[in-house]
Amino acid sequence: MRQAIRKVRDAVGPDAVILSNQRLPTGEIEIVAALDYDGSLPSSMTSKRASKPRSEPNADPSSEYLERIEQAKKSPAQPLSTPQSRPRPQFEMPPLATDRDDPAVEEALSIRNNESAQQLKDMELELQSVRALLEQQNQKNNSRLDSKDNPVEVRAREKLKGLGLSEFVISRLIDDIDLKGREDDWNRLLAHLADYIPVRSSSSELKGCIAFMGPTGVGKTTSIGKIAAQHVLKHGPDGVVLITTDTYRIAAHEQLRTFGRILNVPVEVVDEYSDLNEVLAKYSHYSLVLVDTAGMNPRDSNLERQLLMMKRARASLKKLLVLPCTSQRQVLKTVVDVYSQIQLDGCVLSKLDESASLGEAISVVIEEGLPVVYIADGQRIPDDIEPARAHNLISRAVYTAEHYSQLYGSLKYGS
Repeated sequence: MRQAIRKVRDAVGPDAVILSNQRLPTGEIEIVAALDYDGSLPSSMTSKRASKPRSEPNADPSSEYLERIEQAKKSPAQPLSTPQSRPRPQFEMPPLATDRDDPAVEEALSIRNNESAQQLKDMELELQSVRALLEQQNQKNNSRLDSKDNPVEVRAREKLKGLGLSEFVISRLIDDIDLKGREDDWNRLLAHLADYIPVRSSSSELKGCIAFMGPTGVGKTTSIGKIAAQHVLKHGPDGVVLITTDTYRIAAHEQLRTFGRILNVPVEVVDEYSDLNEVLAKYSHYSLVLVDTAGMNPRDSNLERQLLMMKRARASLKKLLVLPCTSQRQVLKTVVDVYSQIQLDGCVLSKLDESASLGEAISVVIEEGLPVVYIADGQRIPDDIEPARAHNLISRAVYTAEHYSQLYGSLKYGS
């Protein structure tokens, strides 16, 4: 830039007005200057040059400037923006200190030292943050490589994968437990896994208004029948009512009416002629109100209407999501994501007796932080349902994995 400014001054004189300067993609500097302005120098430059002592005190500055302007006008124009069209003039670079002391050069260049310094500082900070992220990632990769090289951790990972647990849960367990290669490592891992599972306290009996939600065929109505039967056997039929909002399927409420006749409890149907809140208000003094909902695919358009009804329901209505342990992990996560719009209070794990692996459902409730209230493991009413306990659930997961591993081996080898 200093060379370009010096070149302009040598070519057209010190009275030219520099209108703009920029760096071209080729690396050259393009400068636009004007000569035909009255009073070509800015007032600041004029005042600065007036205060500077001159080597020829008797010379007239204005006449000298006008002479040089006339000479520049008579000389042929040289395009400054096309360096390829002219030979590069050889000239001697002025000393750096001279340019720095020259107020004309300083003003023409519009040096912004503060902005440049701030930009450099910002770039340095950004590079430091990128370096820190890279170092952190390298540490994680090294720790993973070390764990893969550790035979104790490799065996532990394989056994945890055999339970059906997700990679996230497995890595979290391995990071939290210091494996010593002893016999109690496996028991320590399982105990710590049980601590991860969120469960609802079973110290108090389930009471109040509870709605059971979930996809089709997961066991919502059967779970309601089991819980209602247990309550009736313990406290009698008074204070229990069954409500269904399933009007989408033909005779969908007949199973619930059958439970009502057997247990001698009232059954209410919420349809287009009635409102859920009105029915809940009618039985607000009952000790146990169980609400059955329509089972729908998460992609069903009618599901939004049902979720909206649950959002508008009374605040006293608790919502439990029924999750079948026979479903894939990704299916369970999708169901949880869809039904989480209504502020779920917990879940019921169903079909434990039909599942070949409980690790998928356990991983989902751990990752989603969804408390487990009940586990259901059969069709018998009212026996095959019980309050969730984390250690019992882990024991069932280990037993299921070992049982189906042996069954698969006997089928594979024909023994």
